[in-house]
Amino acid sequence: MVFKVLLETKNHQGGISMKQELMNKLIELLEHEYRVYENILRMSKDKTNIIVEGKVKELENVVKLEQALVLQISRIDKQREEVVEQLSKEVNLKDNNLNISEIIQYGDREQKQQLEEYRGKMGKLIAELAHTNQINSKLIENSLEYIDFSLNLMANADVTSNNYGNKGSSTERSRKNLFDIKL
Repeated sequence: MVFKVLLETKNHQGGISMKQELMNKLIELLEHEYRVYENILRMSKDKTNIIVEGKVKELENVVKLEQALVLQISRIDKQREEVVEQLSKEVNLKDNNLNISEIIQYGDREQKQQLEEYRGKMGKLIAELAHTNQINSKLIENSLEYIDFSLNLMANADVTSNNYGNKGSSTERSRKNLFDIKL
């Protein structure tokens, strides 16, 4: 509500229409969201090396930082939804679920160009992020399979004992598991 009042004040003072102001705010939010996603992508690529090198503590730190960025994106998305809702009211649309393709038509030439640019850049960035996350997921899965294999190998390892009788001859060999229980 405060945002709307500020926009109305600017509208009367600076000659900028509410629709133009909302479009500019939307572009600003998309730019901010894009920068946050760039940071997440950079971290995801760093995470790939961390996973390969098996640095668990560093992985935990990166995941915590990513979680903070995801919360930031959530806040930006909420603001973007509010702007889109206000924009839909401003252009007399009943549907508040406008997508970027529909919104582009309401901007001036420069706004249309910027929105198109962010739509393309964001699409490429999200695709690259999805690919990097797929790689990381597969690496983690492989690491867990290796750990499981190693634990099973250790749990099933046989330890043979040599039992000698009174006369120095070998008696029946007994087999023992390395662990009493299987993990």
